[in-house]
Amino acid sequence: MEKRIFKYLTIIVIATLIVTTLVLDVLFYEYFTNMGNYDLTFGEIFTASLPPMVAILVLILVVLYMLSTKISKIILSPIKNAADNIESILSGEEVEDVEIYPEIKPFVETINRQKKQIELVMNNLKEAEKIRREFTANVSHELKTPLTSINGYAEMIANGMAEGEEVKKFAGIIQKEGTRLLTLIESILNLSKLEDESVEKTYEEIDLYETIKDVVHKLKPQAASHKVNLEVDGEITHVKANKRMIEDLVYNLIDNAIKYNVENGNVLVSVKNEENNGLISVKDTGIGIPQEEQDRIFERFYRIDKSRSKKIEGSGLGLSIVKHIVEYHNGSITLESEVGKGTTITIKLPK
Repeated sequence: MEKRIFKYLTIIVIATLIVTTLVLDVLFYEYFTNMGNYDLTFGEIFTASLPPMVAILVLILVVLYMLSTKISKIILSPIKNAADNIESILSGEEVEDVEIYPEIKPFVETINRQKKQIELVMNNLKEAEKIRREFTANVSHELKTPLTSINGYAEMIANGMAEGEEVKKFAGIIQKEGTRLLTLIESILNLSKLEDESVEKTYEEIDLYETIKDVVHKLKPQAASHKVNLEVDGEITHVKANKRMIEDLVYNLIDNAIKYNVENGNVLVSVKNEENNGLISVKDTGIGIPQEEQDRIFERFYRIDKSRSKKIEGSGLGLSIVKHIVEYHNGSITLESEVGKGTTITIKLPK
């Protein structure tokens, strides 16, 4: 870059100097001729003016070289800084914006905009990698627990360490843990499908109230076994939605409300018809959620009561699936909760 600048400036100056020398020689010749001095020829005047012109040319070339070096630094410095900054960003370092020189302001501003976009992409990649690692660790743990149990009881039966009623008991535990494992795998697959943006969205017109009543009916036995009263009320509410997903959404909300409830507690599922939206509300009288944890309950595998969660069966993905289903339908989700009094989760689905 520096050599090219020097080359172009040199060509321009030499051409200018030659033209200027010729013009001055012609002017001098005309001047001396008009003064009556016919002894000097044009060639003599040119020869006489050549040494100072060469000296001037050499001086100009030196100045040009210094000037081209300075210009190239002015132009190349921010470009080099930008390249170094981008390299640093890709390495995970934080960098300042490239200094803006007035001469190349549009170019540097473009570089700085690109730098910010690269930083955003890199931050998103870091966050995605963090989520992936956490998800992998959690999945490994959740899969290992039932598999360890299944393997242990199966080994005891295979080695003849269990007889009679114990075999039946161990077989029941293996079946229970196997069901838990299948539920977890199914939840992971469902979550993966919901996160796949390439999957085409499919909707149909459904009655939210009738759909939710069917889910409530299926969960009545579970509520009874936990000594929880489960009720539903509302009105006919038509929305365009994926019926299977809405069933999964409501199932997970009610399932959570039952599991984290208190003995002789209540769960009320309500459906309300608004002008542009259908509202689903699930209200329970359970243990409630601390304020500082309310922003995290929709994360994968996050549980508010670690000691109690160990005793509660489930994949730990239910509310994360709920969140993704709401996003799939371009809806919104709000949560109100108070420790010791219960939780209300409200879903708004556009019609």
